[in-house]
Amino acid sequence: MSFARDLSSPFQFNHCLLPLPPLALSLFPLSRKFFIIHHVCRICHCNSKKPNQVDLLDFVDWTGVECLNQGTSHSLANALKQGYREDDGLHLESDADEQLLIYIPFTQVVKLHSIAIKGPEEEGPKTVKLFSNKEHMGFSNVNDFPPSDTVVFSSDNLEGKPIVLKYVKFQNVRSLTIFIEDNQSGSEITKVQKLVLYGSTVETTDMKGLKKIEDH
Repeated sequence: MSFARDLSSPFQFNHCLLPLPPLALSLFPLSRKFFIIHHVCRICHCNSKKPNQVDLLDFVDWTGVECLNQGTSHSLANALKQGYREDDGLHLESDADEQLLIYIPFTQVVKLHSIAIKGPEEEGPKTVKLFSNKEHMGFSNVNDFPPSDTVVFSSDNLEGKPIVLKYVKFQNVRSLTIFIEDNQSGSEITKVQKLVLYGSTVETTDMKGLKKIEDH
């Protein structure tokens, strides 16, 4: 079972919080106490990455990168590639409707720790589902598989700060599929100004070489 972490929740904050006093916690039922403690802990870590986590851009296998429903003049490269994603005049934009389906394979097996997305207040992504090692997914079958993690962004979380994922679900990642289901305003166009994946390599396995070996 997969649970979405709603970053637009009133109990979410953009900064670290001190532990809530016992008296304050006593005002909430047990389920709500767990919710508050769990999400305060998440937010304390979501805006920072561990020192050993790096930008995984250098390990992206660009020959296999795909983005379904991207605009012809506003492609994924604008949000993902170094130099492009730092240019405020460039962005990824959806075409026929608000949804985007991004497939990113890696040249090495990686551990995915966090994701950072920057987008405009109204057209930025809202519901983002991530799938580890799921290939050949399309809009027709993306809802047939449970996501490894789901993050529901608020407009305040679209500033490009890292959001920690369910790290245990992303320990041996050969490819990542990102399904942007909707945006903040419910409009027909979704825009992504920056997309960064943070993590570490598992080993120095050359995924292209491994595939060639398996094919023989």
